[in-house]
Amino acid sequence: MNRTDTPRRLGTLFLLAGSGALLWCLTVVSGTALFDRFEGWRLSHPSSVDSTTLQPAFRRIRTNPKPHSVIGRLEIPRLKISTVVLEGDDARALRFGAGHIPGTSLPGEQGNFGVAAHRDTLFRPLRNIAPNDRIRVDTTDGSYEYRVESTEIVRPEDVDVLESRANAPGLVLVTCYPFRYLGAAPLRFIVHARRVG
Repeated sequence: MNRTDTPRRLGTLFLLAGSGALLWCLTVVSGTALFDRFEGWRLSHPSSVDSTTLQPAFRRIRTNPKPHSVIGRLEIPRLKISTVVLEGDDARALRFGAGHIPGTSLPGEQGNFGVAAHRDTLFRPLRNIAPNDRIRVDTTDGSYEYRVESTEIVRPEDVDVLESRANAPGLVLVTCYPFRYLGAAPLRFIVHARRVG
């Protein structure tokens, strides 16, 4: 092997590694987008789907939802956020959408409906959220609108931010912070919203 073969082989190796990484990213992004579109369609057209194939949690969310079942769709129009919300806040749920934090209320119930998502994907626009922004949650049981009241930054162990602070039902959005941090972020960015109407 001569000296000119080594750079050529390294170049080929890097090209193959880069192509593989790009293919993996495209697969993840397209799979997530297809999942979001399909589940969003099922949510808005429940009568078009055979009700025997729907999980009980999808037909009526007020009964204990099964892990990874669809709770509804969360939208923040000003920030152009629109995503399905799945039951659970584990890696699988957060790969396909936002996740309902177990132990928190469901939309329409008293208490706070807690939702988490990744800061580097779905909830990245939250860095620009402002008081009075509107958030809408659509479920098969109805639509619920919330108005943003405040934001705060807390440590991961400060889970009391999920507790209700008023008599009206609320919504708490949770994502990692800082938004531009590389690796596992040390803090959490919290959005507090109150139900209106």
